[in-house]
Amino acid sequence: PRRLFKHNPERMNVFSSGGGTQSNAIICLIHAGIIPKPDIIVMSDTEREASNVFDYQRKYIAPLCEEIGVEYHIIPKSKYATYDLVGSNEDEPLPGYFSTRNGRDKNGLCLGKKPAFCSDKWKREVIQRFLNDRCGEKNLTKRGVDMWMGISIEEAARRMKITDGKWQRRYPLIEMLMTKQMAIQCVEDYGLPTPPASLCWMCHNRDDDLWLFMKEHVPADFRKACEHEKEIQKLWPHLWLTKYGVPLDEAPLRNSGEKIRSWI
Repeated sequence: PRRLFKHNPERMNVFSSGGGTQSNAIICLIHAGIIPKPDIIVMSDTEREASNVFDYQRKYIAPLCEEIGVEYHIIPKSKYATYDLVGSNEDEPLPGYFSTRNGRDKNGLCLGKKPAFCSDKWKREVIQRFLNDRCGEKNLTKRGVDMWMGISIEEAARRMKITDGKWQRRYPLIEMLMTKQMAIQCVEDYGLPTPPASLCWMCHNRDDDLWLFMKEHVPADFRKACEHEKEIQKLWPHLWLTKYGVPLDEAPLRNSGEKIRSWI
């Protein structure tokens, strides 16, 4: 098949996998020869990832990488991260929790949401330090690194447009004009089960559907999230995991009626 995504072989090509739908689709496309093979595939384990994500990686994705002869490394965050839950500014934790610091709206929902730094500290910096350690910082600085990211076309606003310097970013699915739904279909057409969404079990970006899905299908993760919220409340009583600003196990979560396509 004609390749719609071309890499620059003079630079180090690294696929930074998030472990979710789009990332798994990219690995299927690499395995099929539609996307060229990267030099290495790396995923940062935030050590708070939903448990079904790594089950899927071990059972379905790692064997594909082995078949095509591409190294696939899952790096524990704690090995390279300089911060865990709290960064250098110990006012508040790194994740972008919902906040009632500025009060609530007329419906009683949190008025604000704090900035999130967890992805930067737990993923980007961890992977960069691992690559410098494994491949040599001077070597990578000289050669340059293209980081392939699993973001689909409807999420294009999330792109970081870094087009020069040592660390540059490429977005295969965006360059191929693929949506998230197309990515899901790609994985299913490849004969694999529908992949799970890749989110930490305490991620503030989960919507009601995803919280309800976790509560029903991965109750151990849901219990961990409830306990985590209780812990952060001890120091930051204005921070919450959901927009409702009440304990997660009491939140009035509502099913949107849309089918949640996620592997259990």
